[in-house]
Amino acid sequence: MSWGEGSMNWAELRDLVQHLPEDSATKAATAGDVEGRRWTQNTYLQAAQYNALLLMIRVLWAAHLTGDPPDMPPVESPATEVDERQAELEAAGVAYSEAVLNQFSPGTQTDQAEIDHWASKLRELETAP
Repeated sequence: MSWGEGSMNWAELRDLVQHLPEDSATKAATAGDVEGRRWTQNTYLQAAQYNALLLMIRVLWAAHLTGDPPDMPPVESPATEVDERQAELEAAGVAYSEAVLNQFSPGTQTDQAEIDHWASKLRELETAP
């Protein structure tokens, strides 16, 4: 890097940004962190270990003790923009599936009209000589 000139080229800036610590504000922003919780890989690993330990405690409690285990909430990892988009896509998928299924459920307008049509045809056939 040319410190004497006071300027930096794009490759030097890229290298500088790529080598920032994991929990820097810049790395968190580029990862899409929306809550400002800047976790390192170690923090994610520790949270996963804690949550696994909680699960083991609940299983052992249910197997060997009576009553409900104490309320021990798991550690939630920071939300990112990708997580929010994924949640939106999943909600849209569920809404689409429900709409498709509702098309075929009994009692919808199109189905009821078809039923009424065939019911009137049956009545006509029953009253025909």
